[in-house]
Amino acid sequence: MSGHTSSWYAASLPEGLDRLRDPLAGDAACDVCIVGAGFAGVSAAYHLSKAGQRVILLDAERVGWGASGRNGGQLHPGFRQDLQWFTETIGESFAVKIRDAGYAALSHIDALIKEHQIPCDRTHGLITACRKTRDLEEEVEAAAYAQERFGVAPPDFLSQSETETALGTDGHVGGVRDKDGGHIHPLTFVTALADAAEAHGAVIHDGTQVSGIDANDLRVEVKTARGIVRAQQVVLTGNGYMRGLNKDTDARVLPITNFIVATKPIGAGQEGGILPDGDAASDTRFVVRYWRPTPDGRLLFGGGEKFSHAFPKDIEAFVRPHLAEMYPALKDVEIDHAWGGTLAITQNRLPLIRRLAPRVTVAAGFSGQGVINAPFAGKIIADALTHDPALLDVMARLPCPTFPGGTALRGPILFLAMSYFALMDRIG
Repeated sequence: MSGHTSSWYAASLPEGLDRLRDPLAGDAACDVCIVGAGFAGVSAAYHLSKAGQRVILLDAERVGWGASGRNGGQLHPGFRQDLQWFTETIGESFAVKIRDAGYAALSHIDALIKEHQIPCDRTHGLITACRKTRDLEEEVEAAAYAQERFGVAPPDFLSQSETETALGTDGHVGGVRDKDGGHIHPLTFVTALADAAEAHGAVIHDGTQVSGIDANDLRVEVKTARGIVRAQQVVLTGNGYMRGLNKDTDARVLPITNFIVATKPIGAGQEGGILPDGDAASDTRFVVRYWRPTPDGRLLFGGGEKFSHAFPKDIEAFVRPHLAEMYPALKDVEIDHAWGGTLAITQNRLPLIRRLAPRVTVAAGFSGQGVINAPFAGKIIADALTHDPALLDVMARLPCPTFPGGTALRGPILFLAMSYFALMDRIG
């Protein structure tokens, strides 16, 4: 068991939220055992315990140690496919349910923040910065379709000059601002929600690596070196850290690594600075870049991916060229924090949220949109296990194909494909 990574999030975590919990000490029994204490797992623990279930939540490290405590903190409403895609692929009635789920996911996280007064710096405003004219045209077309067919209010479209003003840099043909999106301090959110789950009776054990899961008609046994947890249900929410626990999940969910730097305070998010209105932003590159200000005027900037668990030896040097390309004036800016994290993607970037067996449920593969969708997935699963499986049934219909090449070759195959698209990013 280790401490949090040396991120700006860990350095700015409010006092009292950075506490270690005891590992499992011997065999235990509960109604639901959850594996993975990130957004989805902590949310499931919260909602299940609130509903009166006996819950044990296990994590190999600590609450929020993985992607949930290291990400860009951006709130991207909806899913990685638009409503036209859902309509044409699955059907219009399903697209309506997905639209409503997107609304509900955003309302869910905002309600939790408000109810528990979580000091996670919820900020509104999310800009998609379009690099090419076609990127902007696709955003306009998707918004028009969603408005005409499903009554979705359109976002604000920004001209080239408006985008330059909003971002504090040029190089984009226009942009889209979603007033409902935005950003939070993700580590504060997940650790505070874990406290709320414990207040409802959930038991959380840090430092407890799960080595195997046996499920039969009567119960589930979750095996660790520190004891066995016997439960009626198990929920797998380890995302990019679950390899080897379930073959079906392994075939559909692939871990990748992403990297972020935090500058010294430079007036970001303040009048006259970068992102003067406090928006979060991301671009339309295939290997996406994303950035946002902090309350103390730093710029958090994410750029570059590796399609493995490996981290570069020098994360700052790895990310700095991406930052300098976006903001040339910052090419030599002082960096106070640099860190990486392992997230998980699926082949079509839609999450895997479904029952794998009568007593086994999974939520994984949020593909960069987990800040909103992973906590809501935890609620969906909790509802399904206690009283209402309707939304879990909807999510189970999301197509989630296996990666080509099996577990042995999917990484190299994906690396070649991603390298090609990264090259296309560079040459325009």
